[in-house]
Amino acid sequence: MPLTLVKSPDPTADLERMTLAALRHEIDEIDAEMVSLFQKRLALADRVGKAKDAPTGGYVKLRPDREQAVLAHVLQGARPDTQEAVEALWREVVGHGLARQGQLAVRVWAPVEPARAFDAARLRFGRAAELKSERDPQAALAFAAEGKGVAVLAINAGDPWWMGLRRKWSTLSVFEGFGKGVPTALAVGRIDPGALPRGDRVLVTAGGDAGDGSGAGRRGLDTHHGWSLSLTSAAVVPGGPEGCVGAIA
Repeated sequence: MPLTLVKSPDPTADLERMTLAALRHEIDEIDAEMVSLFQKRLALADRVGKAKDAPTGGYVKLRPDREQAVLAHVLQGARPDTQEAVEALWREVVGHGLARQGQLAVRVWAPVEPARAFDAARLRFGRAAELKSERDPQAALAFAAEGKGVAVLAINAGDPWWMGLRRKWSTLSVFEGFGKGVPTALAVGRIDPGALPRGDRVLVTAGGDAGDGSGAGRRGLDTHHGWSLSLTSAAVVPGGPEGCVGAIA
């Protein structure tokens, strides 16, 4: 009768299985804790909305200054290699919190590389926001001017829509820039001037780009028939004679 060899258990494999099971159990516990904390945060967002902390008087409910300060504080506790992931997660959490007070609507106009502009808007406002594309920048601006949402519009895309921020669309303010280094798109909306982020001021001016009267130079973004769209580090006032139409962080 032939002998049957019985393979001895592999202690290393057993240890790996035990370790993997323990790690998965720990992940499950963290997931449950994250869900609990997320739901608690949503409940607090509801209370904030009822306390009418959001801007009133026709302005949209966004507070870019508050978001900027909170995000900076959050990222202080994140390792450099996780900051991008932490910001993306935080944006989603904030977006869902804002949605409890009413879904944010965003209109995107970007005739060149629309997918990139759409992705940037989704990252900024979160998946809870309603994003739709617009074929006409004036339609996107009109939507934002109604105070029901915001618009994200490309610059240097063949349409100097930004000139209207000094004229027809003067109730709108730039509050966000998209693109690494030099912005390739701007977000506009009926933002409370006191809620604009700290950072470069956005100018729409005529007659060149030598300066803004404060001794600070400008960084040009686009030009059209003597008009310029630019950024300045000077602390100019939105709506003032310097042509300030908003700010970006």
